[in-house]
Amino acid sequence: MNLKKTVLMTIAAGMTAFTLAAPTAAFAEEAPAAAEETAEANKMLSPEEALEMYKQQGYQYTSSRFGFSIICPKKPDAVIPASMLDEEAYGEVLVFESEGYDIKNAWVIQCKAFDDSTLPKDLAQKSEAEQQAYLNNLMKTVPYEFVRLADVLGDGKLGLYAVTAKDWEVDENGDGKVDGTLHSDTQTIRTFFRGQLGGNFAVELIDNPDLTDTHTVVYRLGLQTFQEIPSENPDLKADTNKKSDKKSDKKKK
Repeated sequence: MNLKKTVLMTIAAGMTAFTLAAPTAAFAEEAPAAAEETAEANKMLSPEEALEMYKQQGYQYTSSRFGFSIICPKKPDAVIPASMLDEEAYGEVLVFESEGYDIKNAWVIQCKAFDDSTLPKDLAQKSEAEQQAYLNNLMKTVPYEFVRLADVLGDGKLGLYAVTAKDWEVDENGDGKVDGTLHSDTQTIRTFFRGQLGGNFAVELIDNPDLTDTHTVVYRLGLQTFQEIPSENPDLKADTNKKSDKKSDKKKK
């Protein structure tokens, strides 16, 4: 079975395979023919079957340097350092489609992507009111169109699933008043979560010029296959060792 047919068969079921519902406004409309095939596929596949089919048809990419593996819709056409897009990013960009230097479709995978203070480890234990207050604060401070808590890996640890905004208001001097509006021609989807070994990861979907239903579903299926693995990178080894030491200290106490 080719990739295109696999995506059409998994797209409807895949939308429910993730533990959240993405905003309808974030998706571009699909062609009528694809929609008809998708409706038929919805009768055929459960979310679990969609994920299993994706795993069977996809390509497993492993990065021993950055300590992760993930199943992609196909073998990346190119893999470049994430620092080429953002000098502070620490990870890799898996490019699936591009025109020259213009990236059309890619996943940006970062480790050491956030501080523990910005994404509390105990979010799952907080009340709904506290969780909502946390999300409300994010919406005020980060240019997101949509953000939601998500159990990305199905392990009970809550992460963040967010869609960046195209237009957002800015307060340049911190006086609480809007000084202007900024605009971006494109949107991305960003997911922040902790890996199986405690690493702080982010996976971002680049889909230009517009976010599409198909690429969004494939991205979300891919997220569910993410595995953190021991890294050969000395910096990441040090971080993992520190977290292991802290766990050992807690057990001793």
